[in-house]
This record gives sequence, C-alpha cells and structure tokens, in this order.
Amino acid sequence: MQETLFIGKNVIHISSIPSTNDYAKQLLAEKKQIDGTVVLCDEQTQGRGQMGAVWETEGKKNLTASFILYPNFLSADKQFYLNMAVSLAVREFCESLTEDFVQIKWPNDVLVNGKKTAGILIENAIQGSNIQHAIIGIGVNINQDSFPEHLPRATSIILNNPLHTVPFKIDMLINSLSFFMEKYYLQLRQEHCHFLSKAYITSLWRYNQTHEFLKGNQTIRGEITGISKEGKLEIDVNGKIQRFGFKELEYIL
Repeated sequence: MQETLFIGKNVIHISSIPSTNDYAKQLLAEKKQIDGTVVLCDEQTQGRGQMGAVWETEGKKNLTASFILYPNFLSADKQFYLNMAVSLAVREFCESLTEDFVQIKWPNDVLVNGKKTAGILIENAIQGSNIQHAIIGIGVNINQDSFPEHLPRATSIILNNPLHTVPFKIDMLINSLSFFMEKYYLQLRQEHCHFLSKAYITSLWRYNQTHEFLKGNQTIRGEITGISKEGKLEIDVNGKIQRFGFKELEYIL
C-alpha cells in the first residue's frame, strides 16, 4: 500500500449514487470536510463530464470518485495548473496499470493507445481572488470489457493489460490513485508550476505533430505547441500561434 499524507485518508464509500461530485457538494454544504476526503461509489447513475456532457460507465466495474481539496493557495487565474496536476496524476495512475502508451488529450481526458480511458471534471468554488475549495471528479474505465457502439473510442485498463486475467479490485486502486494525486498536488502547493506545465505539455496527445482540427465549419491544419496560462490550446498554424478555448476546437480523428 502506498502511503499518503492526507489525500485518501478519509474515504466515503457508497454503493450507488447519481453523481460523486454532487454528493461531495452536499457534504460541503453541510460542513467543511477533511482535506483530501474521497467520495467513492460502486455505481454512478448520472455521471457528468465537461460542459454538460454525460460520463457513461458500467456499474461495479470502474473507478468513480470525487476528491475534496482546499487549494486556497492558488489564485483563480492559475486554476488551470490544478487541472494540469490532476491530469498528470490520472495519467501516471493509468500508466502504472498498463504498459501501453498513456497520454492526455487536452484539456483533461486520459487516453491509452489513443482511446479514452479516463475523464476528469473539476468544479472550483472561488472566493475573492483564490480558490476556496475544489471538487475533483475522476472516472477511470478499469474492468469494463465492452462499450456501446456510440463510444467507439472508449477503452479500459483491463483491455490494455492482457496479462491481468482477473478483475482489478477497485477499492484497492483508490489508494494508488490518491498517491498519484497527492504527488502532483504537492508539486502544485510548492508552486512548481513550470514543472507541471512542462510535464503536462509533453504528455499531450498529438503534441508537436501536424494534424487537422475543426473550428466550427472550418478545418485547421497545425501543430500543438503549448498551453497558455489560462489553459488555452496553442496551435502553430502556418507559422502563427493561435489559441483556442475548450469547445472552440474539435479534434479530427
């Protein structure tokens, strides 16, 4: 077992709830929770993704959890660094379970061999110029061995680890995820923003590769070169850097 200082020390394990993020919000509305508290559920019936998207997951086969943290040391204009830290943690967690290629698809999907394995939903509460608390929802496809036809680019850890012939134990994996979360969160708390930024950018799917993207009805051909302070994707298009916010750009697969 990998020991942590505080993240994952308090785990609230529930059989079935609509959303771990919503449950964490209810807890915070009642009283302040222990820093690093984790809400873990076996089955999530109304999971949410970015910008109102739905996170579909088969019950009792995958890891679905929300972390409650208090990054009040982080100003609101630097909140994308929290996204970087969490994305790197989930990427390394997935990498520890499979020998395959694991990357981050901007802003915070985690891909194994180019297919989506994990999603992240961070909801920050801002007070003044700083973050008051953060609820970090993480869904990782672990033991699911098949996916609906409308999710052709979804995969799981077990599908990418043929040597692992028995299902992973989800309640054991939450300790490992907490370990990687704390590893990168402490880097953030120590203001190692340059380290996080460099690690995040070099972990990006299609980084430094020329590909086509869709902006509205317009096709753009360019190369991902970096991320702005605000978290916008920077793409070199014909020698000129253009910046795109989330949902302004779509990858052409």
